[in-house]
Amino acid sequence: MSVAAPLARREEGRDVMPYIVGAVCVVLALIFLVYPIAYSMLGAFLRKGEEFSFAALTLTHFERFLASPSYQRAFWNSIMAGGLSTLLATALALPMAYAIARVAIPFRALILSLSIVPLISPPFIGAYAWIILLGNNGVISQILRSHLGVDLPSIYGPFGVVVALALSYFPYIFLIVQGALAASDPYVEEAARIMGASRLRILRTITFPVILPSIAAGMLIVFIKAVGDFGVPSILGGEFQVLPTLIYYQIHGFYNLNGAAAIAMVNVLLTVIALGLLHSVNRSRRYATITGVARAARQSRGLGARVAANLCCWTILIVAILPQATIVFSSFAEKWAGTLLPTIYGFEHYRRVFGNLTQPIVNSLILSGAATAVCVVFGTVTAYAAMRGKIRARWALDLTIMLPFVLPGLVIGVAYLTAFNSGWLVLTGTGTIIVLAYFTRRVAFIFRSVTAAVGQVDGKLEEASTICGASWVQTMRRVTIPLIAPGILAGGILVFATLVGEVSATVLLYSAGWKTISIAIYELVLGDELFKASAVGTIAIVMTAALVLVASRLAGRNMADMFR
Repeated sequence: MSVAAPLARREEGRDVMPYIVGAVCVVLALIFLVYPIAYSMLGAFLRKGEEFSFAALTLTHFERFLASPSYQRAFWNSIMAGGLSTLLATALALPMAYAIARVAIPFRALILSLSIVPLISPPFIGAYAWIILLGNNGVISQILRSHLGVDLPSIYGPFGVVVALALSYFPYIFLIVQGALAASDPYVEEAARIMGASRLRILRTITFPVILPSIAAGMLIVFIKAVGDFGVPSILGGEFQVLPTLIYYQIHGFYNLNGAAAIAMVNVLLTVIALGLLHSVNRSRRYATITGVARAARQSRGLGARVAANLCCWTILIVAILPQATIVFSSFAEKWAGTLLPTIYGFEHYRRVFGNLTQPIVNSLILSGAATAVCVVFGTVTAYAAMRGKIRARWALDLTIMLPFVLPGLVIGVAYLTAFNSGWLVLTGTGTIIVLAYFTRRVAFIFRSVTAAVGQVDGKLEEASTICGASWVQTMRRVTIPLIAPGILAGGILVFATLVGEVSATVLLYSAGWKTISIAIYELVLGDELFKASAVGTIAIVMTAALVLVASRLAGRNMADMFR
């Protein structure tokens, strides 16, 4: 009787709150996720300054890709830079992944944790570090020139862009492939070894085919990231222009939002093609080894294998994190001109930063914090609805949230600048437009994290709360949220950490009053104030690394697993 009475009351008055919250989320998704992208795509078919009408639709901006040599060069340069950096990243990642997964080497957890340093550090920070190392008067350039008589290719241009992109994004391939290698069942390989197959033949005929989908998936992720990167080509590209830099110059040089939207669509097309290939690869992941007992893959303990694996892993890792180490080191250099190492060290750059550049740091914290809060609320509700609600078109919700996440940041910047520059809602020049762009780009982190957390909570607990008379809001507040709180908190910290150094969307949307830490670094680099930029970059790196470490501890996972 005590249970039946609350149940009867629940049936008499249906709880409308979940429907209200769901409706609000749908409206927000349509306005701030779907509308900007759709509006910018429509603007790509209009001439600059023209209002929409069917008669005004044109392919003029797209025809420039056929008529303009600069557009064609940018298009092919993007494909070349993305392709070559992906190949180089693969060449670095595969031997390192095999060494970590199949050889018993010490400090494995440390290597995995350090491997994400290039991911949590914005790529453009590493880009200007290579100027300090491999520029005309760079440290490495001087050593090779004076001791070996070797002159390296100029760091400006395709060489520098490809190297910087590959070293920034190779951990994606490394983390995916080493996970696949570590999880693969070893029985088939052991059977082949018993039958007399050599290690090379086992690797070629068994191991490699099994992990091929993982390799392809990692390569496509790197390609998507590389073709959408703005920071590295803008700093190291010189005259080597790619689609993201072409978009930037269309807006900052001519304020041609329609032309920029057309270029962004071409960039999106490359991303969509890569996503299609990635989907095809994921569908083809049908390799499996069926055995009675599952256990971890066998690890080699031979001295030669362990020496080679250590040498491989630490060499690649040191080269990969050398840019970040260089940024930290050079931030303490007060006098460094014409000599191999600084002659005077100190904290002068940090004093100047905290004296003159405090506002960009505060702005980054405010904007990233506000965007993280919006992501947490929206991402939690939509993830819960996707897992517990009766949504027939769940794929549409998933696509709406995930597509902006994989699109280049500059594309999102163009979308917001085009959609909210005039008309019924004007946000240009405000901090709100940056917060919303950040939300669009990073809500997927919360959505995925909370989806996994909700999937681990038995729905019967919520049903019991409802039967006992609790409303939907009370059930969420007292039962669901406390149970999934670690997943929400970990995802939120990861969102905040990755937004602190965000530059691609910010560079189009910021105003003088809302300059962020990433824009401050970018302007210092363009002004050739590299050591002051290093001080700001060090602050950004330390903040991001500390936040990711906290998120991994809350989630109970290795830092590397947060990016897998």
